[in-house]
Order: sequence, then C-alpha cells, then structure tokens
Amino acid sequence: MLNTLDINRYLESSLFKIVLDEDGDILDMTEAVKLLIPKDFIPHHISEIFDPNLSEQIERRLFLLKTETIADQTVLTGHLHVPNKNLEPCYIIYQQYNGRAILTIKIGEQNHKLHQLYESAYLTATIPMALVNESGYIISTNDLFSEMFPDQISNELLHLQDLFNLMVPTSSFSFEEYILKALTQESSTVKMSYTYNGIQRCQEVMLKLDCRTQMFVLRIVDITEKERLFEQLAHSDQLCTTGEIAASIAHEVRNPMTTLQGFLQLLEHEVTGNAQMYVNVIQDEVKRMNEILNEMLALSKPVVDEITIFSLSVLVEDVLILLRPKALLDQIHLVNEFNATGSLLIKANPNRIKQVFINLLKNAMEAMSANDTLSVLISEGDHRNIDIFISDTGIGMEKEQLDTIFLPFITNKPGGTGLGLPFVKKTIQEHGGSISVTSEVGKGTVFHLTFPKISVPESE
Repeated sequence: MLNTLDINRYLESSLFKIVLDEDGDILDMTEAVKLLIPKDFIPHHISEIFDPNLSEQIERRLFLLKTETIADQTVLTGHLHVPNKNLEPCYIIYQQYNGRAILTIKIGEQNHKLHQLYESAYLTATIPMALVNESGYIISTNDLFSEMFPDQISNELLHLQDLFNLMVPTSSFSFEEYILKALTQESSTVKMSYTYNGIQRCQEVMLKLDCRTQMFVLRIVDITEKERLFEQLAHSDQLCTTGEIAASIAHEVRNPMTTLQGFLQLLEHEVTGNAQMYVNVIQDEVKRMNEILNEMLALSKPVVDEITIFSLSVLVEDVLILLRPKALLDQIHLVNEFNATGSLLIKANPNRIKQVFINLLKNAMEAMSANDTLSVLISEGDHRNIDIFISDTGIGMEKEQLDTIFLPFITNKPGGTGLGLPFVKKTIQEHGGSISVTSEVGKGTVFHLTFPKISVPESE
C-alpha cells in the first residue's frame, strides 16, 4: 500500500484523488474524497463509489495493467455513486504509477468542459500537445507528442520539468518563472532547441492554463523555418546596407581614382630606372582598388543584362580549362564528373555565373596543398533542379567560420576583401538557385549549388 508521503509527492490533498491496486481495491484517498462520502462509510473497492458502467471501464484498464504496459493516460466518464447520495455526473482522469492506478475525479459541469477542451486540443491539433495536471505531471498526450518523445511516454508519470531537461533553451530560462507566468498570466512561452529525428529543430513551447478545468495545455510549435527566414531577412538587410555604402563609396572614390590613373599614365613615359618600377607597382595597386570597387558595386544592385539559356556543364568546363594551369603549377588534381542523361541548361547571365565558379574554385585551390583533389560533380537533382557539388580535400573550416562565411567584409585570407562569397550567394539567389556549405577541419569543404533546370521542347 502506498503511504501518505508517496501520495503527497504528486497528489494534492485538496483534490479528489484515489489510488487503486490492480484489483480495483482502494489503497488510499485524499481528504477531499472523504468529504464526498458519509462519515460512517469506508469504501474498499471502486464498485462501491462508482456506477457499474464506470467501474467496468476502470476495471478494464486495471486488467491491462496486469498484462501489458500502457503507454498513455485516458479520460473515463460516468457517475459517482455512494450510499445516501444522489448520482453525480463525473469524469475520471486515469493514470498509472509504479504498478498503481491514480484516479483524479472531476464532478459536475466540468465533464462537458473537459470534452470541449479535448476536442479543440487533440482532435483538430496539427502540432504536438499534452495535458498537464496541477502538480506538473503530463497526464495525456496526442499522437504527434508521442512521436516526438517516444522514449519518454511510458507507463510512469512524466513530469514537465523532466521534459524540459531534454531540450535546450535558446536564451536564459528559469522553469519556476515559466510556470509562475503561466499561473499568473494564463500562458507562458519559451524557445527551445531539440534534436528530433536526428535534426536539430527550434521549438516554441507554450504552456497555457485552462481556467475551466484548472489544467495546463502544452503546445509545441516548430519554428525552425521561421527562425531561418528571420536570419535570411537580417542577412538581406545587411547586404542591402552594404550595397548602399558601396554605392556611396564608389561615387566618392572613383573620381579621384580616375584622376590618379590619368596622371600615372602620363608619368609612365617620363620616368626610368627604379622610378619606372615604382610606377608599375602603383598602377597594379590602383587596378586592384578598381576591382574591389567593382565587387562592392556588384553587391549594391542586381545585374539583369545578358540573360540567356546555356549549358551549365559547358560553362564549368570552360572555367576548369582556365584554372588547369594553376592547378598543375600547385600540383592539385582536378576532377570533373557529369552525371546526367542530357544537356543541363539554365537561364542566367553566363558571365556572372562564370565568375561564381571562378570564385569558388579559386577559394578551394587556395585552401589546398600539393596532391590534394578538387572535384566538380554536376547532376540532375530532384524537383527539376541541377545539383553542383564543389568539393576539396583542403584544410576545412571551423563551425564559427561557416556561420559567417557569406557575410560581407569577413575573410581569413591575407589581402582578401570578404566580398567574393557574398557576391556568389547574391548571384545564385538572383537566378533562382541556392547554395550551402559543409566542412570538416583537416578533411575539406563541400559547396552545394542548385539551379532551376530549363527544359527545351523536342523538335518534331
């Protein structure tokens, strides 16, 4: 028999709760239940206080308790029936704990209210949901919740705090304050990170108090895509601001740059010896400054001229021919693999797409050593897309570097501008494609690009 201390760990003595063994014998009850029955009446079995139909429902559940593990909780309806008392409509929240059954009795109009709550919370729910009692124990879950936490939904009661221990808050979090807010303001929300089916997802976990039943409704909403969209918008805003700054800088700098170039050309014919060498160095640096300005201007506004349909595999081969001399000089193996049944055509600006591949391949070669391999795989992907994988066996990148790789003005290369990869991403997205990157330190990096495939109707 469970003693009083065991009951008070998870039951409130002011509530109508009864503890049963597997035969339906009453082991213990709270003081509130004792007030419902005559003082001289001490019930020993559930059949003495519930109507036959409800007693049969409970006994059916108790029989399952003997033969198998029950992984859920349920609600049973019927009438409370005690000597010298009228029948009282009631519903029973049936749950299990350490081979015992715990009944929470709700009487009167709350029966109808609980059915309303279940109908709205479970039958029409498209998100994981659960019901939490006043002691913080999860007493019922819908199918989506059970799928999300299959190892935690068992025949033993799961406390809400144990559930939160499985997730990682995305900001400072206090469980006590979270519950207090739900009690005082009727709802409380926190963002949590949780690995589900091997993928880390961002979840919004909301606990809402239902005043009619004095139970909590727990809702879990996946906001991973929403958070990702906010990050993309923030990145777009940053690129927009960068473009405005770039246009302003270009306007202010290009005029004196033009003047400087003109005087250098005049000076080139007037000097000899070491002075000639110095002038050549200055001209090279001025040329490099112009290239930086052009990259900044490429971020400031989209270029839509020269849109044509062309073969992506042919363009990539042209780029590889351009870079093969450098690969031979650096002793880097270039591998080009084409995996498709026909021509892979895209509609884009070929010059800008060519610059995309030059940037990515040059970056890869600069991160590689002699005898490393640089591979380009082009294949026909899903949903009528073309997949391009650019992989190298270079030094790889840390996670911190991957998180900022497409942000402007961030670079680890000596003399780099930090504008090459932002240009690459902007160009690919403007042509309806996408780019992602994975990397492992010491093993290399893989860039995955996609472009919409253009279908050309066959001639009759």
